[in-house]
Amino acid sequence: MTKYEQCNCTSGCQNRRCSCLKNNEPCDGSCGCINCKNPLNDMDVENLSACALQNIQAYKSLSAKELAKVYELPCGDESVPLAKLLEGYECQECGEDYWYSFCWDSVEQESNTWHCDVCQRCRDWREWHCEKCNKCTYGVSLPCEHCGNDEGIMAF
Repeated sequence: MTKYEQCNCTSGCQNRRCSCLKNNEPCDGSCGCINCKNPLNDMDVENLSACALQNIQAYKSLSAKELAKVYELPCGDESVPLAKLLEGYECQECGEDYWYSFCWDSVEQESNTWHCDVCQRCRDWREWHCEKCNKCTYGVSLPCEHCGNDEGIMAF
């Protein structure tokens, strides 16, 4: 990941006001933060899904038994341990990509779901984030169901 800016936090980098944590990154020596407790520090965040990163405390609290729990993929072709789903998994039979959603407590198909970094929730593929009202809205076409915005969608 690319460093967006130095956070210079003085309150411990434990919430999303920390620019590093807000951008799903660990703090590093160039940040200048004080008493850093960024939960992403000392973690390999490159392969984790946005959902796992934004639910990092739940991720970190998983036991070995929970990580070994096997989940059947929605396609029905394979069963995979949770540990593999946290980084995303390609089914060897159907070729679809799957990942574990902490928001929904289920295995999701990559092409059918996404995680909104702003709302911090998993969403259906037919939803999009409106920059005008700052909410996710349902519908594969414009306008926004909340504010009527028809100027386009926020990239995710």
